[in-house]
Amino acid sequence: MPQVKKTEIAYIKGVGPKRAEAFEKLGLKYSTDLLTVYPRIYLINTAIRSLAKYHDENVLIKGKVIDKRMPFKPNHPTRIVINDGTGSIESLLWGNTFYREKQFKIGDEYIFWGKVNYNAYERNVKFDIRDHKKFEESDNELLKYPLVPVYLLSEELKKTWIKPLSFTKIIFNAVKNSSGSITDVLSSEIVSEHSLLDHRTALLRTHYPASAEDIETARQTLAFEELFFLQLIMALKKRALAQAEKGIRFEKIGTRFETLFKELLGFELTNAQKRVIKEILADMRSGKPMNRLLQGDVGSGKTIVAVFCILVAIENSYQAAFMCPTEILAEQHYKTLQYYFDKLRIKAVILVGGQKKKLRDSILEEIRSGKAQVVVGTHALIQSTVEFKNLGFTVIDEQHKFGVMQRAKLKAKGNNPDVLVMTATPIPRTLSLTVYGDLDVSVIDELPKNRKPVKTALRFEADRIKVYSFIKDEVSKGRQVYIVYPIIQESEKLDLKSAVQHYELLRKNIFPDLKLGLVHGKLPWNEIDETIEAFKNKQVDILVSTTVIEVGIDIPNATIMLIEEAQRFGLSQLHQLRGRVGRGADQSYCILMAEKLGEISTERLKVMTETNDGFQISETDMRLRGPGEFFGTRQSGELRFSAADLAKDTALIEKARSSAFRLMEEDPEMRRTENAVIREHFLINYRESMELTGTA
Repeated sequence: MPQVKKTEIAYIKGVGPKRAEAFEKLGLKYSTDLLTVYPRIYLINTAIRSLAKYHDENVLIKGKVIDKRMPFKPNHPTRIVINDGTGSIESLLWGNTFYREKQFKIGDEYIFWGKVNYNAYERNVKFDIRDHKKFEESDNELLKYPLVPVYLLSEELKKTWIKPLSFTKIIFNAVKNSSGSITDVLSSEIVSEHSLLDHRTALLRTHYPASAEDIETARQTLAFEELFFLQLIMALKKRALAQAEKGIRFEKIGTRFETLFKELLGFELTNAQKRVIKEILADMRSGKPMNRLLQGDVGSGKTIVAVFCILVAIENSYQAAFMCPTEILAEQHYKTLQYYFDKLRIKAVILVGGQKKKLRDSILEEIRSGKAQVVVGTHALIQSTVEFKNLGFTVIDEQHKFGVMQRAKLKAKGNNPDVLVMTATPIPRTLSLTVYGDLDVSVIDELPKNRKPVKTALRFEADRIKVYSFIKDEVSKGRQVYIVYPIIQESEKLDLKSAVQHYELLRKNIFPDLKLGLVHGKLPWNEIDETIEAFKNKQVDILVSTTVIEVGIDIPNATIMLIEEAQRFGLSQLHQLRGRVGRGADQSYCILMAEKLGEISTERLKVMTETNDGFQISETDMRLRGPGEFFGTRQSGELRFSAADLAKDTALIEKARSSAFRLMEEDPEMRRTENAVIREHFLINYRESMELTGTA
């Protein structure tokens, strides 16, 4: 909101000093701040005689309590009868009997919010009360509207004994207080081009709509505004980067690039890999600092793309760094890179936690002197003791597991090195445009030709004996198996199967004739590496694990992935785990074991059995779980939209992005008269973002 009439929240009717403190903890200090708190649901304002047509809907009624019957036995409901002049309805109130006895005096008038239910047994309508407030004359103004908003209350506000309907009244008072001084935030040209409402109308229709159509029309405008200013920040970042110091111009390709491509590779690159390599090399030759996101489904071959690009950096006398989120992934990547670079006489080293001091000191000296041309590692790479002689190219794998500051620290180890961030988690287009909108994006959308799609099946406890029998048959053919559990140890708080306990059960009782190995995140990385190496060398038939093997493990002979408690994992995580099999020429299988599935869990797991397309799976994952949960953990402060819905606003994001980036091209300082409102709103609300991009 633009800064307009500065009425502090404490002075709005219904708030007061104590509640004002709770509001301020949420970043809400002035009445105008409340206008950016959008409704969670809308209640149909109706009469009792009309309730029968609103089965299973949230409604608002105003009426007198004409009868009240307290229960004779504990744990029984209090019954009240409400009448509004058009009819009467009975409601049951559960809970503290002492509290109910003092509540709802006969003859008093109230506003009730509740859900309408039809009781088939009694053949009548029941009204399930969710909230209420005693009627005041000032409520008549609120009750003029056919749809009444209800807002989501935070824990901070609940502590002040505020209720949803009371909060709605506070917002109503804030709108009355500030609506006359709300100003536009977008230029008239943008509003007209995209058929949007003006800002004031959109806000008023959101808080007090006349119809359901009003709600969506207003949401579209407010969502566009949110997305437009986010994309404006992205455009500013990109512009600031382009105007920054010159990057490195990697001019030489060198003979080793050709040697790798023609003699050492051992397989043919896909057309998608070739295209992506060309895109990255074009950036590297440009002389501008590269910031590129490389997306590729599991098994699509992102690592070998990085190898080719690192090789170009080495040929131009620069060092390269390859940062991974876990030691196990760093070890796997190191072995892959070392396989090729040893043959090309390029020195690669690995730097991770837990290395002995003598070895670590030796590696640090090799990095400092430039003898180590390629350095693979974890967060250890960004420690102050790590000094590069001439870092020119950085690769950050599974980049969503690193924070902004961690990525910046690695980049600061060199002088404007090119940055390639990679992810094997296909990112929905909407998320890519919002979170990574300042990056150029390359996508490997093709798998190697010899890969057969993994067959995925959903199985339940009753199928367990058959599943174990199938595993034994596959192992007898010389194949290998992963069995993944959601947690390491048994927990009193979590009713989940654990890797450690079930490893013993499987080893002693289920597969006593087979060789089993165990890996999980609490084991030292060298023990994990030894077990995985044994699995790779076929010395282990079944690898029992947690999600520590989610990425980076490439063992073509493993053909079965059994995932226990599959309903507990995110879809994208399940897809990553499934990607550990199907990496060879043999048919592979993913078995999802699950119990007690609800409607959403069933829908999620059904998607896994129907498609191997990571992008389709990621879209479903985001739609069902939300963008904040997309990577398995909610990242505080990110993707908190009030009106925009990333699951359905793809077209809106693209329109907002187009307008924001065009504005940066045509009027980067936002000095033109028609852009003055945009600049004013941006300066007031996004000053911090402008300072971070160096454009303030």
